[in-house]
Amino acid sequence: MNQILREYILTFLHPFKTHEVLRERVSKERPLALASELQRDEENEIVGLSFVEALSVSWVMAMINGIYSIGLIYFGYLTGVFMSENDSLSSLIGNGFSLEYQKVLVSWSIMQVIIFPITLWFYAKVWTVIIKFFGSLFEFDGDLEKSTAEIVNQSMVSNLFLVIPIFGEMIRHFSSIIYLFAGLRNNMSLSILQSLIVICSPLIIFVLFITFVIIYFTSLFAML
Repeated sequence: MNQILREYILTFLHPFKTHEVLRERVSKERPLALASELQRDEENEIVGLSFVEALSVSWVMAMINGIYSIGLIYFGYLTGVFMSENDSLSSLIGNGFSLEYQKVLVSWSIMQVIIFPITLWFYAKVWTVIIKFFGSLFEFDGDLEKSTAEIVNQSMVSNLFLVIPIFGEMIRHFSSIIYLFAGLRNNMSLSILQSLIVICSPLIIFVLFITFVIIYFTSLFAML
């Protein structure tokens, strides 16, 4: 477990160097230690996180985030009760304040933690399909299956940001793009433009889909 946590934190701190090591390990058919500040014993060399390993540690981070969320909801509830009982402060809170609303928020926070592995599995599957597609399109010279798995698995370390209260969720989403970009650049050796195309492809597909839907319904209403 200590080795998994070490890999997780090292990849979190040094995503570009980690993918460079993983790429060199494949090319030279032996693991390499990171230079200078990342030098370690031979048995502790970078081997990369598997999906299960990355998922397991990330789930712990999601649990911590869930505890934060429930704690903040409870604190908000106590604050609301205090303000509602104070004549001078009761006007500052809305009439919609209720215990039932707090219960819904707590239930949602717990549900997010429970289904977290499913959402992360879906995340992995979507990016695996996208990276494989563009890897074939850009004629990647290497083990596409292995490199894709490494890029997606290592990008899950962005979930470490979930330990940050309130803003962790937002930071996690933006930072995952950086970790994917690091893998595309230093593991698959794609150009900056190619890497950006891969990263932006979900947004491009979404925009094209919305455009198609708008054009379709516009044409349909025009025929009426």
